[in-house]
Amino acid sequence: MNLIIEFRAKPDKFNELYQTLQALLPTMRREDGCRESRIYRDVEDDDVFFISSYWADAEKFTAYMMSTGGITLLGAIDLLGKAVRVRMGSDSPWGGIEVLKRMRKKN
Repeated sequence: MNLIIEFRAKPDKFNELYQTLQALLPTMRREDGCRESRIYRDVEDDDVFFISSYWADAEKFTAYMMSTGGITLLGAIDLLGKAVRVRMGSDSPWGGIEVLKRMRKKN
């Protein structure tokens, strides 16, 4: 399952968000089912980040979202980011951060 999360750093929160993402990336890569995970910055707008990851299946990603790392990722994006868009799967439409929050509520 392909996952893309796009978000903008809130004003004056760039450094905090950047450092949090740097710390989270290695732990995300070690999660069961994570095949690849990368963080990118938009070359035209430095405040925009993309997390691109590939998971063995949706269940593995859901398990990650229930873990400490997933909770931290969601919290960082929610607290330090804005204008969040999420796409789970290459054929799915874009959604908001609610997509990730609903995953946590189901379990």
